[in-house]
Amino acid sequence: MAFTKHIYYILQLIKQRIRKHPIRWVISAIILLFFLILLIIGLTAQKQNPTRYHAEKVVINLPDVSIKTMPSNQNFWRDEVVQVGDTIDMVLKRFNISEAEIKRITSLDIIQKQVKHLQVNQVFSILTDNSGKLTDIQFFDDDDNGEKNLIALKKSGENWQVDVGSVDTETLLTLKAVVIKTSARGALAQAGVPVEIRESLREIFRDKIDINTLESGDKIRLIYDSLYYRGQQLATGDIRAAEISRYGNLYQAYFYESGNDGNGQYYDIAGKPLRKGFSSAPVEGARISSPFGIRFHPIRKTLRMHSGIDYAVASGTPIRAPSDGVVTSIGVKGGYGNAIMLRHNASMETLYGHMSAFANIKAGQHVRSGDIIGYVGSTGVSTGPHLHYEVLINGQAVNPTSVALPTKTLNTHELADFKKKQRVWKQQLSSVPNQSVTITQMD
Repeated sequence: MAFTKHIYYILQLIKQRIRKHPIRWVISAIILLFFLILLIIGLTAQKQNPTRYHAEKVVINLPDVSIKTMPSNQNFWRDEVVQVGDTIDMVLKRFNISEAEIKRITSLDIIQKQVKHLQVNQVFSILTDNSGKLTDIQFFDDDDNGEKNLIALKKSGENWQVDVGSVDTETLLTLKAVVIKTSARGALAQAGVPVEIRESLREIFRDKIDINTLESGDKIRLIYDSLYYRGQQLATGDIRAAEISRYGNLYQAYFYESGNDGNGQYYDIAGKPLRKGFSSAPVEGARISSPFGIRFHPIRKTLRMHSGIDYAVASGTPIRAPSDGVVTSIGVKGGYGNAIMLRHNASMETLYGHMSAFANIKAGQHVRSGDIIGYVGSTGVSTGPHLHYEVLINGQAVNPTSVALPTKTLNTHELADFKKKQRVWKQQLSSVPNQSVTITQMD
């Protein structure tokens, strides 16, 4: 109670003082409030400002770092594509081979005697060792006779010699899936599909769809043969299976041959012929003695690329136009001897070589299917009477049996065999996802 009375007394005293001196007390209160605000600001700033650290330089001596460098692998094949007007010297110079080395190579007997000229778009390959030194050269020469012989050279010391070792070839399946962005031709080329495969693909689907009309988003999948020699791809063979997807529609082609004579043709998923082909063969009752593609010469021990098919038939046998066409050339044509070329449409030409004589026709003349254009012979570079028959699509040789000859209808046994093989091809095509470019080697 006494404490309460004291407080009450003090408050009454302050009240009296304020009444007597109000201005003084107001000023005192303002000053007190100002100092309280400064005190609060100071305390708040002190809490917000973290403790300041001073940077110090610290040096730590670390052990030396040892980096082991692996020698770069120079042991690989390099390719150059032959351009118009190229000679062997010009191609070798693009590999940065010295003038002295080029002279040693081009002075070899095999180059001087057998290599007449290089073919445009063919691949010229060299192999270097781990030190980058040139060790091997290989390419196909063109004998201007529908055949190209493999020239394989190997360096021994400072000298070059023909590689006559065992011919070790391997055929692998190449699978590619392409999504069209601008054009089919450009997309296939960008995916590394060889020009002969691109032209064959266009011709296979000619009666179903024009590949040149494919647009962005359309898809192409295909499997074709690739032939390798000493680890280097030398050539391509037939397209084994192909699918084209456009506007939700699927176009399919599957290669089938009932025997091993190279006389295979293309069928749809149901086993029906995909193309009509020509109305007849150029000669009647003849067998194919030499098929299209790579073959090994058992006597010369060399690989040869045959750009057409040969019909073994008696000299003088009439050669007939297998389809309507226009005679674009007639006369002697290098190793083909007496030869005729017919143009059948904007992209397809056929060639007939080694004729003994021509029929009464001339360049620019229209011929109808079945008309006699000449007679079988053995002119030019030929070992005996036969007809060399080529089919060219935009200048590229393709297998005549697959796109030009009449397509046979499969019998019951052949159809069952086709269905079995077709399911395998379809499964392999379906294994590739829809990517812009996919390349897979399957052995």
